[in-house]
Amino acid sequence: MYYYIFDIKKFKKKSQVEAMKDYLVGLGISGEFTFISAVQNAEELTELGLKRGYSTIVAVGSDDLINSVANKMIGRPEAMGVIPLQASSPMMSLLGANDWKDAAETLRFRRIREMNIGKTASGEHFLTHLKLGLKNPMELTLEFKDFIVQAWVKNLIIANHHPEIEKLSPEFLDVVIESTKEYHQSIFKLLKSIVGPEVRTDGKGMSLIRARSLRLFSKKPIPLMSENKIIAKTPQLVETSDEILRLIVSKSSK
Repeated sequence: MYYYIFDIKKFKKKSQVEAMKDYLVGLGISGEFTFISAVQNAEELTELGLKRGYSTIVAVGSDDLINSVANKMIGRPEAMGVIPLQASSPMMSLLGANDWKDAAETLRFRRIREMNIGKTASGEHFLTHLKLGLKNPMELTLEFKDFIVQAWVKNLIIANHHPEIEKLSPEFLDVVIESTKEYHQSIFKLLKSIVGPEVRTDGKGMSLIRARSLRLFSKKPIPLMSENKIIAKTPQLVETSDEILRLIVSKSSK
C-alpha cells in the first residue's frame, strides 16, 4: 500500500489535489493521503507512515519535501516514491520523469534503484546536488581524504546526481570547482599530476574531483543550498551515505 505525503502549497487549486487523487486511484495505486502542516512536518509524517506498516512512502512536492522524506527513508527496506511538483531538472532527470503523470505511472511499475545519496554532518540528505551560496569569489579550503585544496572559488557544486556531470561511481560525490584562473593553474593542475584520474581540469578554472567525502572551511559561514533551501553551512562535512535509499525510478532514469 502507498502512503502519500503532499505539499499542499505546490498546488494552485484544491481541485488539482482531488484530480491527482482520482488519477492515482485510476492507476490502482491509491492509499492514504496526508498533508504537511504546521502540526506535522514531512519527516514526522514519514515516521507515521512507516509505523503504520506502509511499504511505499511517496513524496508529492519539490526538492525540499523529497529530501526531507529521504532523511527518514535512508537505510529502510521500504521503498520511496516521488511525484514531483515544481521540482528541479536534476531531480526530474534522476526520476526519469517528464511530469507528475509520468512519475505516477512509474510508481505503478515499482522499478527500484538502490542508491547512495549525499549527506551532511548536520544530518540532512540530498538526492541530487548542493551548491555553495556565494555572491562573490571567496577563499575556500576543501579537505579530502589524501589532500587539501585552498583556492579562491567562484562556484562550487557537490553532486550526488546532476544531468550535466558524468557519474562514474555511485559511491563517490562529484565536486565541481570553478576557481580563479591563477589558483586553478597553480593548484589543480599540480593536484591532477599527483592524484591522477580522480581530478580533472580544463585549463580555464574548472576542476572536477571525485571523492567519498570532503570537509569545507571558510573564513565566515557560507550556506550550502539544495535548490532554494539552505540545508547546512560551512564549516561542514559532506559525504556519501553508507546506507542505501530504495528509490522508485523509471527506465529512462539516468
